[in-house]
Amino acid sequence: MITSMSPSQCLHRPSLMIADDDPVVLAMLAGRLSEWFALVGMAEDADEAIALAEAEHPEAAIVDVEMPGGGGLRATLEIRARSPRTAIVILSADEQRASVIRLLNAGAVCYVRKGASPDLLAAKVSNSIDAHSRACAS
Repeated sequence: MITSMSPSQCLHRPSLMIADDDPVVLAMLAGRLSEWFALVGMAEDADEAIALAEAEHPEAAIVDVEMPGGGGLRATLEIRARSPRTAIVILSADEQRASVIRLLNAGAVCYVRKGASPDLLAAKVSNSIDAHSRACAS
């Protein structure tokens, strides 16, 4: 008999940090994604995000594009330098092509629009971890 497991029953929950300057968004994402991931911390600006990534070396980081302290671009560049095995997923309400391309060129693995369902966001983060791990191994 095959039974389905909830995400929280999985043997390994990848580590995740979330960086967004909106405390409501942070709380919502933390609550919704803690079912799939082991949350190692939250940051409200680029400086906090960089420090958290350097201290925790999470498997994934969700980083908002628009944050104090240099925004998602600075956070992405610094996280890649200080925690190269962290898969960075960019989260934003805006979908400006040039901004998305800059962030992907800076080392982000993928981009997700704010308001995406928790299931979609969890899938994107998981896929980003897998893709980034394969890229780091080669």
